[in-house]
Amino acid sequence: MKKKILSALIIVAAAVIVISFFMPWARVSISAMGVSKELTGKVDSTLKDTPFAGKVVNKLQEVTDTLSSIGDIKLKTRVSGYSIPVLVNEKSSKVAISLMQILFKNTKDLDIKSYLVYLLPICGIFCAIAGILGYKNKIYILAIIIVSGVISIMGLYNLYTAHLENVAVEITIMDGLWLTMYGFLFIFLVGITWIALDRK
Repeated sequence: MKKKILSALIIVAAAVIVISFFMPWARVSISAMGVSKELTGKVDSTLKDTPFAGKVVNKLQEVTDTLSSIGDIKLKTRVSGYSIPVLVNEKSSKVAISLMQILFKNTKDLDIKSYLVYLLPICGIFCAIAGILGYKNKIYILAIIIVSGVISIMGLYNLYTAHLENVAVEITIMDGLWLTMYGFLFIFLVGITWIALDRK
């Protein structure tokens, strides 16, 4: 009876993880003034040796000054787990780079790393199946503990230690990503409880 309850809890948590993959993971606020400042800096450094660089920089500076006088404009968008690879493969996407920095701590090989997010719902489904197979073989419960433990501990550590301050992009972590990580943490704790009860 206890194993049935534990198995059901794992399946429910796995379902939450899969659903959360399609929920908003982050809300991104893009500061128009911040973008304008960045563009001014990039144009100034890239086109400084060309004759029309000064005109372009002056126009961009005018835009920045206008935004400053009327108050900054912020454009908001929500990003779900399944959309991350699309954003990342837009090479110039500051949103994608910021999200990947939160999840992976660096921006090296972003195009490859971005597809790793698809492993999260797959691992959730694996945990649900392993939770059913755990009745007959304890090795499946150990696999659940390892998979969910690694994902939840590393993921939550990265989220809690992330530096979200950015001039042009402000990221707020939303329920989808929190539910994913806490779902795996819950499965991890259920797995440990299962092993502990088996030893009694």
